[in-house]
Amino acid sequence: MPLALLLLLLLAQSHPATEAMRQGRYADAARLYEAELKSNPNQPLLRFNLSLALYSAHNYQRALSTLQSFLKLQPSHPAANLIAASSLLKLKQGCPALDYLKRAEALANSPEYLEPRAEAEAACGNHAEAARFWLTLTGRQPANPRAWYGLGMAHTATGDEAAAKQAFARLSALGPSPELNRLEREVARGLWSAARYPEARLALERALSLSPRDPSLHYELGDTIEKIDGPAAALPHYRAALRLDPKLIVAHAALGRALATLEQHAAALPHLETAARANIDKSLWAALANAYRALGRPAEARAALAKAR
Repeated sequence: MPLALLLLLLLAQSHPATEAMRQGRYADAARLYEAELKSNPNQPLLRFNLSLALYSAHNYQRALSTLQSFLKLQPSHPAANLIAASSLLKLKQGCPALDYLKRAEALANSPEYLEPRAEAEAACGNHAEAARFWLTLTGRQPANPRAWYGLGMAHTATGDEAAAKQAFARLSALGPSPELNRLEREVARGLWSAARYPEARLALERALSLSPRDPSLHYELGDTIEKIDGPAAALPHYRAALRLDPKLIVAHAALGRALATLEQHAAALPHLETAARANIDKSLWAALANAYRALGRPAEARAALAKAR
């Protein structure tokens, strides 16, 4: 039985916890079910309802442990196995979820089953199987961006670039979505990592138009622009990255080096100090030494240079 239908059936019951579920107070519902379960420990339905409330409250670890207790009594219960698998996926334990999903195959025609099954297959490295389940889901839900993204990634993993391109084209045609943002970001990062800077610039600009508050994208675009147009052109993006995430060390390093190259040593100094002390790159101590020297602070320059060596 699909999760959505299970919730509808649960909400049709007359119970204080059910009312809390209906109002979206899932944590309250879980407390009410738990209290009743202590008084009626031999009522499996209460244990199952508790697991639904915990899952809805995003308390996936407790939902899983509750379901495991329930499944000792009813090991072949399809819905309980499905929710246990979904909890494991939320806990980033995709491959262990597969065993539960195989015991929930009575629900295999529902989208609530197809998506976690595809994710679990992919987590186990079974990309061809993942593609099969994603493809079925796209047939059931052609407007689901997660399905097209998953299908494209599965085809990419199996080396079927033509099929992946078609899936990603369908994803793009659906318009803005978290999955499209993710795809644009992965493409842009791949081009940037491969030092294909003119292409990376366009891809990063597209990705930033979808996720304008992503500090890493600002940093990567700044680095790309610096490679093409020099440090002065990159400064706005390095600064934007640090406004969004003041702890982004690579942006401190890039901004400090760019300012030092432009002989703005006083402005570069705090960024170089922050980055050098993070010990991500010994050469930052040398850059810091040069900045100290340019500012007439020879003792600090010698100490920084010693650390660089």
